[in-house]
Amino acid sequence: KEYNRSEITRSYSYAMQEVFLFSNTIEANIALYNPNTQLENVEKYAKIAEVDEFASSFPEGYQSLIGEKGFGLSGGQKQRVAIARALLKDAPIIVLDDCTSALDMETESKIFKNIKKHCQGKTLLVATHRASAVKDADEILFFENGSIVERGTHEELMNLNGRYTDIYNLQTGEEVFVNE
Repeated sequence: KEYNRSEITRSYSYAMQEVFLFSNTIEANIALYNPNTQLENVEKYAKIAEVDEFASSFPEGYQSLIGEKGFGLSGGQKQRVAIARALLKDAPIIVLDDCTSALDMETESKIFKNIKKHCQGKTLLVATHRASAVKDADEILFFENGSIVERGTHEELMNLNGRYTDIYNLQTGEEVFVNE
């Protein structure tokens, strides 16, 4: 009650699994929260989110028009635009809710490495089904049936040799034997 609504909405940005994009340019979709930003700023965050990888191949680059709900882009391309949009808002809290589900693990890894490098001092909340996406997190909460069943850093959870370890090994194809 001590904060007004606009203060709260400025405090966070988010990218979700299901992305809504507008019938507009790639640049305008990324700059949604700051429409007066310079193209250089859009490109900076687009590179962090690996948007540049595909946008630069379009004949009109960031000025390429996309259809309503992102028509003309793949699911992974839409998610990358949404991540760039969330990052460009420059909020102190960034919520990423399964926003890389349509990406391959290599692209996802690049994006999270870029985010880690460029988002120092921000609070990042990441909900994901891929354990590899959060292995560098300060704290991981492993949920099962709506309850936290394990909690800790990647190393701590791997040392537990519990559910997180099972999922991580299954998803990465790694066999890690800890404390044998």
